Amino acid sequence: MQPPIFTARIVKVGVLRSVIVPRSVVGALGGGARIPVVARYCGETTKSTLMPAGGALRRLVLQMELLRPATLDAGDRIEVSLALDASPRRLPLPADLQRALQFRPAAAAALDRASPSTWRIVVELLADARTPETRQRRLEKIIERLAENTAGRATKI
Repeated sequence: MQPPIFTARIVKVGVLRSVIVPRSVVGALGGGARIPVVARYCGETTKSTLMPAGGALRRLVLQMELLRPATLDAGDRIEVSLALDASPRRLPLPADLQRALQFRPAAAAALDRASPSTWRIVVELLADARTPETRQRRLEKIIERLAENTAGRATKI
C-alpha cells in the first residue's frame, strides 16, 4: 500500500511549526490519539508521533532543521508523506533500573504509562552518569519521582 500523501499549510504553534493531518490520512493510519509515524517532507525522512489537535484532528510537528534549508515556514504549503511506524519506540531499560523497578511496582507502573520521550530521558539520564555514585543517585531519584507520580495520580481521583 502506498503511504498517504497530503499537502497542508504550515502553522506556527508557539515556537513549533506543524501541519494538521487530514482525517482521511489519520483513518488510513489506523486512528488513535497518538500515532507513531515515519514522515517524509523536504526530501528527508524522520520519525514522529501524530498528536491530538482538538477533536478528531491530529497534528504533525515539523522539524525546523528540515524546513530551514527548504526555506519553508509558517504560512507555506508543504507536501507530506506518512507511514505507520511499527518499530519499537522505547529504548531497552538498563539492568539496574529493571532491578529497582521490581521492588517498586508503583514506579514501574508510572514508567509503563510514560511517553516514549519520558522513557528515553530516563534511560539517557542513567547512561550519561560519569561515575557509579552519580548513576546510583540518579537511579534513586528516578524511582522516587516515578513512585510520587503514581501516588499523586491516586490522590487526584
